[in-house]
Amino acid sequence: MFIAKLSEPRILSAIVSVLSDFITEASFSFQKEGIKLIALDPANISMVVLNILPSAFLEYKVETPVDITINLEAFKQAIKRAKPTDPITLTLDKNKLKITIQGKSSKTFHIPLLEREGKERKIPSLEFMTTVELDAGEFRDYVDDAAIAGDAIVFEADKNTFAISAGDIGSKVRIELTKGSDPLFQIAAGDAVKATYSIEYLKKMARASTLADTVTVQFAKDYPLKLDFKSLNKLQLSFILAPRIENK
Repeated sequence: MFIAKLSEPRILSAIVSVLSDFITEASFSFQKEGIKLIALDPANISMVVLNILPSAFLEYKVETPVDITINLEAFKQAIKRAKPTDPITLTLDKNKLKITIQGKSSKTFHIPLLEREGKERKIPSLEFMTTVELDAGEFRDYVDDAAIAGDAIVFEADKNTFAISAGDIGSKVRIELTKGSDPLFQIAAGDAVKATYSIEYLKKMARASTLADTVTVQFAKDYPLKLDFKSLNKLQLSFILAPRIENK
């Protein structure tokens, strides 16, 4: 049994909105340490890792850890019925997720639990050549800039520079940040590194910028990309994306 109460639905609404771009059913694990989720998109190209901390909630209690699987669209539609300042409470009612929205009136929604499909996912162990931390909102803008010129995005980094580019023949765009510039908080790279990824997936992932002030970008040549969106004392939403191997 558990109870999770938020003072406002914004965080939960934003999380569910981002998750629904990747999966239709979500398996949440309610634990004393927080709410966790690990999921692969149907194409097995990206992984989503979510951890909402107990401190993000007005009230959070878990008597016994429990895993639930629900339809995300049904969850999203219920949450959308809350006004921006309406407290929202999640709990379990037999074989359904109970959502209570307390505004001028009390609204209660019940979403049936589903059977979990597939095995439990585990986060892969990865070692990266480059780690860059930058402003999350600016990162989303850069991805949108790159989308104008192509469907693949190139990340490049060395000890002092992080660059994002797209396009080849015809339209091109390049955004370059040097160590010490305002949006770039940290850069750690050895030799120069260059890697290519799908803009389609990155545009969806970058939407998580509404939940965090900063994003940590980790990558290596012909290697998965990892994005970590962190909100201090509230949550971490991470993504792992398979590389796009370009023909030589």
